[in-house]
Amino acid sequence: MASAWWCSIAMEIEAKFRVSDRRVFTGLLRLTTLAGANLIPQSAAEYQTTTYFDTADDRLRARGASLRVREVAGRRVATVKRSRGLDGLIHLRDEWEVPIAAELSPLHWPASPARSHALALVGHEPLFSRVRVFTRRQIITLGAQQRPLAELCLDEGHVAAGGRIETFRELEVELLAAGTRADLDRICAALMVRFPLEPEPLGKRTRGLRLLDTSTPARRTPEFALELAQL
Repeated sequence: MASAWWCSIAMEIEAKFRVSDRRVFTGLLRLTTLAGANLIPQSAAEYQTTTYFDTADDRLRARGASLRVREVAGRRVATVKRSRGLDGLIHLRDEWEVPIAAELSPLHWPASPARSHALALVGHEPLFSRVRVFTRRQIITLGAQQRPLAELCLDEGHVAAGGRIETFRELEVELLAAGTRADLDRICAALMVRFPLEPEPLGKRTRGLRLLDTSTPARRTPEFALELAQL
């Protein structure tokens, strides 16, 4: 991993849906076209462990921002996000990310927009784990290989926070650089016509933070009991 490498994403634009029936995942993976575009599934599922951090006084949460570290196959990526809210079904966020080594503090991250934004938000304050998310993700690219428009991410797993667990099964549809908002609207409309999807207004981190409030009941799906042992 080159220490000077970084990636900046000016805006994350995505739609999120709850999927109550696991057969929907199978149905999506079998599709070859959607909304007039080809679907190309990734050959194998991706296993993610994601930890969301905040300062002792929760300043990230107060500012509508988040800082996470995600590990996939031994590769760690730090991501800083700042919410711009919902536009109908669509989640809008500023996003910056950078690969990191073992050091958690942004002071030790490679020089990058992600590091600059993290330091602007938390300064030199120590960070504490708030929410952990364990995900099995299956990725489908929509569009031609030379011009991918969006990614469909089929996620199953659980959120852990405050000694409590909430399971989830959901679909994220994220716009890629070559796609437009009209493409995303068309894709979501086509999905909702073909599959029983429910819009999910809350991100995984937000659901984890709600688990820290003991007044919030957890949503659980019994059939996840065996699946969770594999994450």
